[in-house]
Amino acid sequence: MATAATRHAALLLATLSYMHRAWAAATKAAAPDEVAAAFASGDECGVAGADEGACSLNALQMRRATSRRQAAGAGAGYEAMPKHTFGWVQKRRCHGAEFHELSFVVRHSNMEELRSMAQDRTNPDSPSYRQWLTRAEVKDRFGNEDAARKVAALLDEHEDVSVVHVSDEGEMVTARAPISAWESLLSTEFHEYTHEERDESILRAREYQLPDHLSGNVEAVLNALDYETLMRGSDVPKSPDLTGVQAKGRQFGFGSLEELREAKGGVITPKVLQERYGVPPAAPRGSSGAEKQGATWQVVYATLGQFWSPSDRAHFQRAMGIPDDNYVQQIAGELEGNAKSGDGTCRENPGDCMESNLDVQYMMGVAPWAKIGYWYVPKANAKGMASFLNDFLARFLHTDSVPHVISISYGMPEFSVTKGSLSLFETMMMKLALRGVTVVVASGDDGAASFFAKQKLNGEECWSVKAIGLQACWPASSPWVTAVGGTMGAEVGKEEVACSTNDTWHMDEGSIGSLITTGGGYSTEHTKPDYQNSTHEESGRGIPDIALAAHGYAIVIGERWLTVDGTSASSPAFAGMISLINAELIAQGKPTVGLLNPVLYKESSKSIFTDVTKGDNRCASLNAPCCGGYDAGPGWDPVTGLGVPDFKKLQSAILAASP
Repeated sequence: MATAATRHAALLLATLSYMHRAWAAATKAAAPDEVAAAFASGDECGVAGADEGACSLNALQMRRATSRRQAAGAGAGYEAMPKHTFGWVQKRRCHGAEFHELSFVVRHSNMEELRSMAQDRTNPDSPSYRQWLTRAEVKDRFGNEDAARKVAALLDEHEDVSVVHVSDEGEMVTARAPISAWESLLSTEFHEYTHEERDESILRAREYQLPDHLSGNVEAVLNALDYETLMRGSDVPKSPDLTGVQAKGRQFGFGSLEELREAKGGVITPKVLQERYGVPPAAPRGSSGAEKQGATWQVVYATLGQFWSPSDRAHFQRAMGIPDDNYVQQIAGELEGNAKSGDGTCRENPGDCMESNLDVQYMMGVAPWAKIGYWYVPKANAKGMASFLNDFLARFLHTDSVPHVISISYGMPEFSVTKGSLSLFETMMMKLALRGVTVVVASGDDGAASFFAKQKLNGEECWSVKAIGLQACWPASSPWVTAVGGTMGAEVGKEEVACSTNDTWHMDEGSIGSLITTGGGYSTEHTKPDYQNSTHEESGRGIPDIALAAHGYAIVIGERWLTVDGTSASSPAFAGMISLINAELIAQGKPTVGLLNPVLYKESSKSIFTDVTKGDNRCASLNAPCCGGYDAGPGWDPVTGLGVPDFKKLQSAILAASP
C-alpha cells in the first residue's frame, strides 16, 4: 500500500508533468490563424464539465496560448499552483454552477514609496528612525482604496460575479461567482481536492491567467491556487512524552515539575531563560516594574485546531513562581478567526494543546505583566490562505490600536507559497513596521530541507533536495520579521550548540536528544536586505537572525508536566523579551522597538551575542534523513544566525539607538 509520503511525492511529480503538458499544448496552439480557425469552426471544449479528450483544441488552451504570448518575457498575470499540496488530492472537475469565492490582491499604486519609508524609519542611522506613524497616517499615505474600487468595478462588470468584500485600505477585493464564470475569466479549470488525512475539501485550480483588463491592477488571486493556511514548522509531535498518547484518557507526562526535571536530567523553565540570557525575573505584584509591563501588548498566533488551557496556564505560573493574575485576551477574528480555549480538551487530547499552551506559557513566563492576546485562525478550509491574510488585515492593520509584538510559530517551505500570499504579506509587514510593531517568527523544525526531507519517492530519500533544493521557511524568510532559530545545551547548563536530531554531544552528556532540527537557509523569494550586506555572499535573505534555546521546554498540558522541543518555543520566549524592552521604552516616553533586525546587524551590536559555532541543520525532525544543510560557524550563519542574545546588552543597544 502506498504511504502518504509516496502519494504526496507522486502528486508533486504529476503536477509538474501536467504543467509541462499544458505548456506544450498551449504553445502548439499559439499561432493566430490556428486559434482563429478553431474558434470559427467551433472546435473547442466547454469551459466547465467538459471532457478534454473529446476535442482537439479546447478554449482554455487557446486562451492560455494567446495570453502567454502577449505576456511573453513578463509573465504578467499568470501563476501556477504550488508544487506541493500538503496531502490534497484532486478528486473531480467542478460543476460550472458551483459557487466559489476568490480574493484579488490589488496591485499597490505606491509600493516603492511604502518600501522606502519603511526602510528609512527602521534604519538606526536615519534621522527619521522610529518615528512611527498612526493608523490614520499609514492609511492616508499608503491606502490603496482607489485601485481597489477600480478592481471591484471591473469585476462587477462580469455577469454572475458579485463583489462581497473590499479590505479597508484597498489591499484585497473578494468576489463570489459560479465556477463557470471564474473559469472563463481566468482561463482555467477548477477541481475539488480532498485531504488524505483530514475530512476536508476545497475547490482549486492548477493555474490561472488574468485577463488584460485586470492584470494591470491585480497582483495575484487567492483561493485559486493556495491550499493551506500557515502550518507548524514540524508536522509531528515535538514532545517525547506524548509519543503514542492520543487516545482519550491515557496517562502521559509527569505529575510534577520535580519529577519531570529528574527524569529528563534538565529542562528549560522561565528561570533557566532568565539565568542563561540575563532576563530579569518577574516583577512583584504592584511594583513599578509590573506597572511598566502593563503598558505593553503581545500576541501569539495559533491555527491547526490548537487549543490553550487557562487552568494549565495558571498551574504553570504558580509552579514557576510567576504571578498568575494577568489573563489572556482571546482575539476573535472579524472574518474567519475564533480564539479557542478549553481545559477539558487539553486533558483528553493533549496533542491538541501542545503548541498553544507552549506559546502562552512562555510568552507570559518571560513577560508576565504584559497584556497578551491569543489570535486563532482556523486550519485549512475553503478560504485557505485568504482567510489568514484577510483576518490579519482586519485584526492588526485596520485598527487604531495594534500589539507591540506578534509571535508566529508556524510556517511552510517557500516553494509552496503563492505569489499573492508573498506579496500581500510583505505589504502588511511594511505597514506594521511603520507603526512600530515587532513580528517574531520561528525558523522551522525540519532543518534546511524542510519537512519535504521526511518524504520518500519510490523508496528514495532526499529526492526533494535534488528536485527543488533546500528550503527556507516562510514567513520567517520575510526581511520584515525577526526569524528565531534554536539551540540546545541551556537545559543542562552546558554550552549552546545548534539544536539538531543528529547531535551526539548531548547524548554523551546523558541528556535526551532533540526531536527537532533548527530551520535555516536562504530565501529564493526575497533578496538580501541591506542590513545583511556584510553577513553572507548569497543573493537571498538569510535566516535565522538570532537563536534561543529550543530543546526541553517544561510545559503543562491537562495538568501534567512534559517537555517540548521546537523553534516554536524559541519564538514566543524571545517575543516576551522584546515586550520587556518595550515596557522600558514606553516608560521613558520613547517609541517601541519595531523592526529589530537593522539594530541586530550593526557592527556595534556584535557584543550582544554569544556566537554559536557548533552543530548543523542537515537533518529533519524525529531522526528523519539528513538531506543537506549548513554548518554553524563564526559570525552569522544560516543555522543559528548571529547567536544567542544577552538580554541586558540587547536592551542597552535598543535604548541607545532610540530617538
